[in-house]
Amino acid sequence: MSVTTSPATSVGIAMCTCNGIAFLDAQLQSLTDQSRLPDQIVVSDDRSDDGTWEHLVEWSEYVRSSMGIRVTLLRNEKRLGVTRNFEQAIRALDTCIIFLADQDDVWAHDKIAIMGAYLETHPSALLVHSDAELVDEDDRDLGQTLFQSLYLSAAERVLVQQQRFFEVYCRRNLVTGTAAAFRRELLDVALPIPPEWLHDEWLAACAAAWKAVAMLPEKLVRYRQHGRNAIGVPTGRISWLAAYVRRAIALPRDRYLARKISRFGVLHRRLGETQFVRADALALLAEAEQHFIRRREFPRNPVQRVASIVREARTRSYQRFADGVAGMVRDLINR
Repeated sequence: MSVTTSPATSVGIAMCTCNGIAFLDAQLQSLTDQSRLPDQIVVSDDRSDDGTWEHLVEWSEYVRSSMGIRVTLLRNEKRLGVTRNFEQAIRALDTCIIFLADQDDVWAHDKIAIMGAYLETHPSALLVHSDAELVDEDDRDLGQTLFQSLYLSAAERVLVQQQRFFEVYCRRNLVTGTAAAFRRELLDVALPIPPEWLHDEWLAACAAAWKAVAMLPEKLVRYRQHGRNAIGVPTGRISWLAAYVRRAIALPRDRYLARKISRFGVLHRRLGETQFVRADALALLAEAEQHFIRRREFPRNPVQRVASIVREARTRSYQRFADGVAGMVRDLINR
């Protein structure tokens, strides 16, 4: 995608760190080596004890004095965790466009230019996210991109092509924070971020329920997978399936359904409180919520249970809001 000339708007980066000294330098350099420099950077450190904080202090002094970028450093006395830490960094920014940055990735030289220009020239888009190259801890290409690792179904690909992102998000998240940017106005709906959701998936769901989300094909981040990621992605279909099986085994059916109902309930209440959200999004969200409530109430009697599963399958709700056949099997065998 070519970058077009557009009115300048302020751009800020919300970055979080926690014992990230091993990869920190490469990421910090990529943030200040952008073809379009950020106006402000906020780094919130979650009580690092490996030298990360001291390195940030030294780096911030250099950036302020030599590049004129406003830098704010925040240090938590008690660890907040990923989502709370990102929310703190986001709140400290005052820019029109907000980028999210992890501590261990590397941004492409034109990431801010491309994503910032898209938001500036597409007023209906609240949030934009791009593809990314997956690399290992030694920066070696893993042979798969972030979007490829999502393994979109044929139905999901159709929804994406039709820009019906909220329908996808009612099933699962596609947005990775390090590859995302959004308009400040999204915070009118999204803050505070509830504990039931991760920051990136929550921001994406709120954006898609209100206006538009854009999914750019450019690979604008080298997304490092090193086994210590706070939030990573499986690389390869076998590891993706293995991760799914581990989650299914680790989380009993009753807890899985309760978690889904809680998450949809929180989102439904938040979106229902604002005048901005589209009526069709609220209606779809209510359908998703009811799907999991019905599943929670399936009878224990095997024959009646099978009948209930079949009835639910005929509504196509398993495919629209859950994990398809896998969800049906979960309901059948995990009582």
